[in-house]
Amino acid sequence: MTKPSLDPKALEQYLRFSYPVDGSVLMGQKGTPAPEVRFSVTPGRSKDDYLQELLQILERMLAEERQCSDAAFLSSGVDSSLIAFGIRARKTFSVAYEEAEFNESDLAIQAARELGSEHHVAKIGPAEYLGTVDEALASRPAPTGDASYVALFIAAQEAAQHTDVVCSGEGPDELFCGYPCYNRYFQSPSEDFWLATNTIMDVGEVPDLPRYGGDGFLKMNAFDLSIWMHNNILPNVVAAARGAGINIRTPYVRQDLWDFALSLPTGLKANETMGKLLFREAAQRYVGRTIAFREKRGFPVPVRKWMRLESYKTRICDTLTNALARDVLASVDVEGVLAAYYCENDESVWKQVWEMFALIRWLDTVGECKQ
Repeated sequence: MTKPSLDPKALEQYLRFSYPVDGSVLMGQKGTPAPEVRFSVTPGRSKDDYLQELLQILERMLAEERQCSDAAFLSSGVDSSLIAFGIRARKTFSVAYEEAEFNESDLAIQAARELGSEHHVAKIGPAEYLGTVDEALASRPAPTGDASYVALFIAAQEAAQHTDVVCSGEGPDELFCGYPCYNRYFQSPSEDFWLATNTIMDVGEVPDLPRYGGDGFLKMNAFDLSIWMHNNILPNVVAAARGAGINIRTPYVRQDLWDFALSLPTGLKANETMGKLLFREAAQRYVGRTIAFREKRGFPVPVRKWMRLESYKTRICDTLTNALARDVLASVDVEGVLAAYYCENDESVWKQVWEMFALIRWLDTVGECKQ
């Protein structure tokens, strides 16, 4: 194929973060500016004041969503559970893997049973995942090295067989600091902790973020809100739904909740052991304490294990040694990364392998037509 006209800076940012931070990698495409993040904590407010305001926002949010959809994605976590229980979803959807350490479907089924919803499970194995990679990646307007996107795409395809609109729970992890990295921050705080946490490959320039008074926690939160959520999380769920032919609703993405989160003191967001502290306290009014305070698992995918299967290894190595990859990834020691993963069993580089593979597959399937 003809070499796509890539923006070198955007390509470097993709390799660093596994997605382009302005939403594009091709020359001539218009990027999407990230929203400005201004934290503004009001002094003198009590925890109960904040909790009551959050509960009011959530109730308004859920009342609006009940008028729009009766279906929701449902994992084992608090974010999707609050939506599903709050809108009294009649249909719910989750994914399942054979690998026990990655599988959350049993807890999702249990929650659906308690809710009384008609629950549908998309069962994903290595063959289903690898067989869907190209179609899933082609549905994105820009590449993503986020391995969970393919699973999300398959989940959206399952939902499309039963509904035309579904609610999804993106937002609270960024708004209320739910990722484990926020807990780790307290063990080793630094102003640029966010960069080490998010970097896949140490290449290129980094985004220019305000200093937030040297507060590394706020800087990391600002990165997640302005860049990670804006140019990876939300585009992923929108693209997956569009590719599956359904409409998606993201109830947490609303201005009043955004403003509230920016006003919330750090101590009500996360500590050394848990994130989304105040959010969980509010959520238990809808889902009970067990679900509200369940440890976060994210949206794990066993691809790091499947990549060692011969069918995956062959596909990945063939892709990353073809002419397009040699040209696009000329600045990367691709052979060294592949050797580290497949010959030296270095698990720390699996994301590097996958993000390069995803980039070349995306370029191979849609790059030419987007020039």
